[in-house]
Amino acid sequence: MTVSARTNTPDRVNPDGSKTITTKRACNGCGQLLGDITNSELAAAIAGSPLPDVRRECPQCGPTAPEPVCIPVTLVAGDMLCLEFECDHDSVEPGSYCTEVREETACATHSTSVAAEHGFDEVTHAEPWPCRAGGEAREPSRA
Repeated sequence: MTVSARTNTPDRVNPDGSKTITTKRACNGCGQLLGDITNSELAAAIAGSPLPDVRRECPQCGPTAPEPVCIPVTLVAGDMLCLEFECDHDSVEPGSYCTEVREETACATHSTSVAAEHGFDEVTHAEPWPCRAGGEAREPSRA
């Protein structure tokens, strides 16, 4: 069982009386709130993609939760300046990546990432696709 390591940011009342909240993630099984939603979960929700199964993070569902389904994700890899369109390499057209950036497919379920200051998650470990880490594999789909 995986114990939840999610941040759980409390709601706060601002000086003007308005309230600031952080979107929370609920367990797929029982609906218990587990903590803040991750950047990748928010991006998936906005894109209409399925959210990963987080039952193993739940204290109630975790002990009996099955291994989550492996979900492929397309990542861009390369030098940080190239990924942020700040490099001096030739690009195909404005706003597109240079030839030093490549796409890779990884297993989103078994890869790990951290929130980065530019608003996207930065992958710290990419489990290759097709995934061999466990769980049933789902075929890649393009949104």
